[in-house]
Amino acid sequence: MIAPSQGIDPLSPGFLIPLILIIGISSFGVAGVGGGATFAALIVLSSMNLPVALAGLLITVEPLIDMGRTALNVNDSILSGTLTSKIMKKLNITKYNDKESVNKDIAL
Repeated sequence: MIAPSQGIDPLSPGFLIPLILIIGISSFGVAGVGGGATFAALIVLSSMNLPVALAGLLITVEPLIDMGRTALNVNDSILSGTLTSKIMKKLNITKYNDKESVNKDIAL
């Protein structure tokens, strides 16, 4: 979003190749950090000589995006665990469907 506002064509190979390399390298250091997208944006913007001040816009919406991303990751983890146990025939269907086994302290 920031590149076009600075007059840069975001689809040009001269922009995409360095961008992909910077994102690939910086993702190793940012992967486990909470709110890592903000740090990643700062790294990429400064490395690509783009205005870092525009990352402030990202900071305002990042918590909402992060909540959605986290919900999707948790859902995918639950789905993959359930499918794997079902494929390997290790899923106990009676326990899986048992309403009494739900922890009442954490149920909403």
